[in-house]
Amino acid sequence: MSDNEKSRALLEKYFDTAFAAPEGIKKLRELILTLAMQGKLVPQDPSDQPASELLKEIEAEKRRLVKAGKIREPKPLPEIKPEERPYELPECWAWVRFGSIAQHNSGKTLDKSRNKGQYRDYIT
Repeated sequence: MSDNEKSRALLEKYFDTAFAAPEGIKKLRELILTLAMQGKLVPQDPSDQPASELLKEIEAEKRRLVKAGKIREPKPLPEIKPEERPYELPECWAWVRFGSIAQHNSGKTLDKSRNKGQYRDYIT
């Protein structure tokens, strides 16, 4: 039985139980997201373009945008070390830093006196 089949069987087995349990829907959402991030929610299509090819296309587009003056030269990012990888990915997937595939900025400084609740990092 493949990892995908095991994950789906586990999900199906506890699906009804999740609705009845306290925080069940929240935990079910977390499980589905975790399985999706690990590539275990659906079978992988061997005909899909490997991530390495898509990453080359993203890098070429970033170079084009820098040359055109539309974006600034991105700062080099450190490689992802094996100990930073929380799980194994499907064969055609790749671990990358967010800044290597998207241009991002940190959010504005918020007025702490008006913001209550749990602090969360965010990206604008």
